[in-house]
This record gives sequence, C-alpha cells and structure tokens, in this order.
Amino acid sequence: HYAGELASDNVSLSGVSSDALMYIYNYQRITDNYHMSNMWGWAYRSIINSNKILEKAQEGESKEMDQLIGENYFLRGWLEFVLVNVFGRPYNQSPETNLGIPLKLTADINDYPMRSTVKESYEQILKDLKKAETLLNSESNIYAGPSAAKALLSRVYLYMGNNKLAAEYATEVIESSGRTLLEGEAYATANVLVPEDNPEIIFAIRCTKDKDDYGWNSIGGFYANIDGVGWGELYASEPLRDAYAEYPEDLRSRYIVPQYLKDDETGEYRKEFIYIESSEEDGVPRKYYRWNEIIEENGNYRIKDAYLSKYEYKDTLTMKQDAGGYYVESRLKSGKDNPTPGTYEKHYVTIQNLMAKRNDYPKYYVYKCSKQENQPQLWSPTVLRLGEMYLNRAEAYAKEPALGDALADLNVIRTRAHIPALSAGDMKPGKTMLEYVLEERRKELAFEGHRRFDIFRNGLTMNRTYPGTHVSVTPTAAEPDAFTAFETSGNALFMLMPQDDLTGVTLEITYTAAPKDKSSEYTWNDTKVVNLTGSWGMGKNIRYTLTLTNNATPIKFTPNVGIWT
Repeated sequence: HYAGELASDNVSLSGVSSDALMYIYNYQRITDNYHMSNMWGWAYRSIINSNKILEKAQEGESKEMDQLIGENYFLRGWLEFVLVNVFGRPYNQSPETNLGIPLKLTADINDYPMRSTVKESYEQILKDLKKAETLLNSESNIYAGPSAAKALLSRVYLYMGNNKLAAEYATEVIESSGRTLLEGEAYATANVLVPEDNPEIIFAIRCTKDKDDYGWNSIGGFYANIDGVGWGELYASEPLRDAYAEYPEDLRSRYIVPQYLKDDETGEYRKEFIYIESSEEDGVPRKYYRWNEIIEENGNYRIKDAYLSKYEYKDTLTMKQDAGGYYVESRLKSGKDNPTPGTYEKHYVTIQNLMAKRNDYPKYYVYKCSKQENQPQLWSPTVLRLGEMYLNRAEAYAKEPALGDALADLNVIRTRAHIPALSAGDMKPGKTMLEYVLEERRKELAFEGHRRFDIFRNGLTMNRTYPGTHVSVTPTAAEPDAFTAFETSGNALFMLMPQDDLTGVTLEITYTAAPKDKSSEYTWNDTKVVNLTGSWGMGKNIRYTLTLTNNATPIKFTPNVGIWT
C-alpha cells in the first residue's frame, strides 16, 4: 500500500511528518526507510516460512494437503510479485537486463541468492502461481483458492503486457469464481464489511477486532481521524477529487469525507472562499491552497478576520463578482520575508462550506481503509476482487484492440458506480479507450495499492502538480523533477533495498588480461577481493582500479558482489 498509493497522485500530504512515509511520498529514496525495510524483511520471512512447508509437505496425500501446498505457492508468488514491482523496474523496460529480486526458493536462512533479472523474477512468479492453480481446490476469500490464483495471474500477465492471457484469466474468474459485484449502498459502504460478508472479494488479508486493530498506526489512521483515533494527515488529492466530481452521483466519491466546520451557536455550516495559486520556484511548478473564511452579509459575502490572513485585499472586503464568478484581488502582505508587496492579482474562487485544515491543507479524509465492523481504524486489506477483473479485461481488450468488448466491461464498472454508461459516440475526440479504462481503474481501485504501478507499467507520466507537501521539497540533481511531474525513465520507478542488505559485502573480481599481441605466455589470471565498507545503495558506483604493466589489453572483469550483483 505504501509504495502503490503514498507515492502516487491519489494522495496529498498536509505537512512535515516524522513518519518515514514522508520519504516515500516525496520520492526521497533512502536505504533505511523502515517501512520499506519492514516490507522487505517480513516478505522474505513469509517466503521462507512457505518454503519450509513446500520442502516437507507431500503432494497427493489428500485434498487438504494439496490445498495447503497450493496456498504456499500462491503466497510465495504473490510476495515475489509485490517485491519485484516495488524494488524493480516495470516489465516493459528491458526485463532481460534490469535487476529484479533475489529469488529465495529454500528454507535455509544462510542461502543468499543473487538478484535475478526482472524477467527471471516474473518467470518464477508465473511458475509458482501456475503450480498453485493446479493444487488449490477450496474456495475462500481469506485463504488462497483457485480463483485467487487465476485472478493474480490475470494481473501478472497484464503487467507483462500479455493481454491475451490477462483477459483469459480474468474471464475465468468472472464466469466461474462465484463472486458477484456489490451493488448500491452495500458497495458505497463496503469498507464496513468483513471479507466473508463481501461477495466481491477474491482474496483479502483478514484483520480481526481482537488482534489486528492497530488504531492510530493503521493504514486508515494516516488518512483520517475517526472518533479521535488516527493521525489524519494524508488526504485525497485534488486531481482524484476532480475525477469523482465529474459525476457527483458516483458512489465511490463517498469514501472521501470532507471535514466541514459548523457555527457553535447556530449549528449552521460556516463558509469560505478557496482557490489554488500556481507559481514557479526553482524552475518547478508549484500549487498552494489559499482561503479565507467569509460571512454572508446583505446578500453577498464579506471576508472575515482579514487581518489574520497572510494576504491583503484590494479596495474592499466584500467579495467581488463578474461573469466568471466570485473573485478576490489579493497580494501577500509586507513583512520580514516580503518587505515589498507585489501587485494585486485576480483569483476566481470557489465558495463552499468552511473546512477544517492542517497547515492550510483542507482535510479531505479517506474512509476506504477504515471502519470495518464500525471500529474506527479496523480494515482487512483487499488484495484481489471482482471489480479489478473487469478492469483487467477491459484494459487488455483496449490494448488488443477489441474496443467493443473493452467498452462493455468498462460500463459494468461505471453503471455499478451509478455513473452513465459510455457509448462510442460519447468518447471525446483524441481520448483513447485505454485512457477511459485507466481513468476508471483509478477511481475504482483508489487506495487499494494500484495507482503508482498502473502509471509506470503503462509508461505514463506521474503528474503531481497539485497542492501537497511534495511541492515544498527542493529538487536534486539526481531527481530534478521527482516531486511534481516525471517520466518513467528515471530512478523514481523503484524503491531502494534496505540498508542492512547492502553493507558489509565484498567485491570479488576475477580478471584475465593479455598484451596487445595476445601472446598466451603473457596472459594473467587472478582474483582480487575488495571489502566494501560504508553505505552501498542501488545506483551508487564502485570504482576499482587494476594497474597492469606492459600496456596489456584487453582486460576482462567478472565482478561478484557479495549477496547482490
């Protein structure tokens, strides 16, 4: 979830946080981020635990034993898939040479496999999931079953660009899994259901009241403070809210809950104007929220307590209006950091209910990861569900292309959300079917851990030119545009492996060298071992200089770096 959502354009962080999630959100990739370290460590612990079972259990003894073995092949394949997408580049970028993950296939804790390529990682994922598919024989949505293996294979093939198989596996799940789409009010409040009561869930991580309610430190705790529980510092982003606002009746928009303020005496909602100011700093576009409380007066609005604002307003505190709507003419007040006020600028504003804020960021809470069984921050994360299968198939069809079939699947999701079905005649000139599908995928699967991967695996730009703490981070030479909008060719596509796995290793260099005339009697063969100390992270260069006499050439190096290549 951290890598898929916090590093996406679905969220807006409302200020500096002492939690390491801020480094994920701001793409300040570090090798000792404890969220990434915990994910890496627990994933490999779980893989080793699965390997222990796979080494000892015997296939064919009973259906129950085959089910157990299948579950562990599924878990290993799923975790490998998560790891390679977090710590490796997308499959659409040279998978034969880009590094993937170490494929840990034994229970021996002293067995340290080298990093495989992305292609090799995916080959093992497919092998594990196909093996699971043959062994799993019992359906459940909180344990792996046959439908879970097929659903994950659909996603894996989609990520690989194998649209035919992605669609085929999605079809198997849609037609044969026995799952059905939630409808109406149940769909709009699905977060309160336990997985067993949700007929759409294919596989979820079941969290229980007694053992798994992490309160403030839960995922939902970052998105909302509910009944006094949760930090409530990470909000739905402006572009995501705009996507839902296209159709106000969209049931999915109900997971975003604006925190409006009422008058203590009258109980009526207070009012404000708000707008987004655009600027450019260090050559990078920035956006900030600007707002002020207003009060109704003589059929108009008057700016309240303007003396408290950082801004001063031209001529009058009464809101101005023209054919374009309400507007203010404002400039930054003079002060220590602004000795000379600039010119007044005209800004059209939105009049709305006054919202609670943190550091001037309106609190658009997200409830999708909260309120299971009406517990403030209890949540059972969804891994696979039927809605995704329709979207997987729609995307695969859009890329084939089979546009009529893509449109049919797209409309299943749209009409379920209570927004109008789309016809070919409704499509905007220049907007492709794939764009419509990915737009719907964003709205349907928001806050379920997909968004960042969906952007990068499709070679799209991550555009974060909207208000949030990321706009206040100074770009670096290594990541000149990572905090606003960036393409899929840079290092932002993958997280760094944990520090503990990158220190204290040795560089072993085996080399051969021959003089220019390549006389065999003057050929050297030797091995040098260099101890690496300090912090070694992906993307850092190691220089080792070998000096030979007689101007020997060519020199061939074969390096082997401890655990990792």
